[in-house]
Amino acid sequence: MKKIQILAILVIVALVFTGLKGGIEGAVDGWNQAGDSREFDFSTVNVAVKADETLIADSLFNSVAKRNIPYCIETLETQVEESVWGVVLNILMFPVAFAGLYGFFCLIKMVMAVTRREVFIRDNVFRMRVFIYTIILMGILLELKQYCQYCDVVSQIHLAGYEIESYWLKYPWFYFLILALFTEIFAIGVKIKEEQDLTV
Repeated sequence: MKKIQILAILVIVALVFTGLKGGIEGAVDGWNQAGDSREFDFSTVNVAVKADETLIADSLFNSVAKRNIPYCIETLETQVEESVWGVVLNILMFPVAFAGLYGFFCLIKMVMAVTRREVFIRDNVFRMRVFIYTIILMGILLELKQYCQYCDVVSQIHLAGYEIESYWLKYPWFYFLILALFTEIFAIGVKIKEEQDLTV
């Protein structure tokens, strides 16, 4: 039980530092973009590209080799006009973001309960489910957002000598599903414990 309590305390510390770091970075990014009016019409996206057969390789000077070395681009950052679906997803993000905050609050409550040696209880099952499934819901919306941006890039951006790479999932869905599986296993464990307590 002490190991669980120590891990719970470490989780709290990690959450505090992660939250502070994310908040500071978000504030800095917002401040830097506040004066840019283009953000209301365009969204900035990162694009993965690969050279096609028509590319004539450019070069840059290498100070060690003392000569020009060919190079190619694998990623670039650009701006595209956002589609209607992208705007709709942005609107949906607001209520889901509040749900995510509630899920984060549930995680903190669960960690605090664990530090009080309250582990296999029904409240923790609810808290874990809220936290995990709000993360998955946010991940779904963000994944759809990424795909909409990819479609916008494909339809709007043309770079001579390069082609845009095919879209692939951006978020770690395997780990999300593993967390959901462990959550349901934990729920079954709590249910079995309650049944055993009733039979004693």
